[in-house]
Amino acid sequence: MAYTLEDLAEIMKVLVDASVKAVVIGSTVVQLELRKKQLEEDVDLFVEEPSPFIEEEFYRRLASEHGWGVGQTWIGTPSLIARRGGEDIVVELYENIYDFYVPPELLERAPKKNIRGVPVRVLRLEDYALLKAKAGRDEDMEDLEELAMLVKSGRLRFDRRLVRESIQFFPEEDQRLMEKRLKKVGLIE
Repeated sequence: MAYTLEDLAEIMKVLVDASVKAVVIGSTVVQLELRKKQLEEDVDLFVEEPSPFIEEEFYRRLASEHGWGVGQTWIGTPSLIARRGGEDIVVELYENIYDFYVPPELLERAPKKNIRGVPVRVLRLEDYALLKAKAGRDEDMEDLEELAMLVKSGRLRFDRRLVRESIQFFPEEDQRLMEKRLKKVGLIE
């Protein structure tokens, strides 16, 4: 599934106009940092309000109003399926429930980016790496390895100091393993 920045902007405008307060947290973070015009994979959003878990009907109505489909994420929150240019763009809506956790401090400092005239909050690259290190599944480790290669090649800037500072916002029991995973791929020393 490939889509454009314009497609992403149109989807985010619908959400912004509906007063959805969200932060881009998934691989789209890396693609935006690389300034790609063609994007791939799902759009993962951490939604601060309205709650996707509690207000699922709100998202179903929003999808219906725009001719979108509705699916479900692996944690049971809704996902929106927007059709753009013959492609289905899946927008997964997450919040802190079950084992899924994004520290509020990371969300608060997510900068706004202007995507084709639409203000979109996007997680910092370093904080994206921390989320991947916390999850630690095989696909997350592959994403971290790819990120490390992009940093090593000079295509992306990466602030190791910020990672060291931000890891404190995660539960203490997760921090050592997160550090070990980040060291393994060479993102921290």
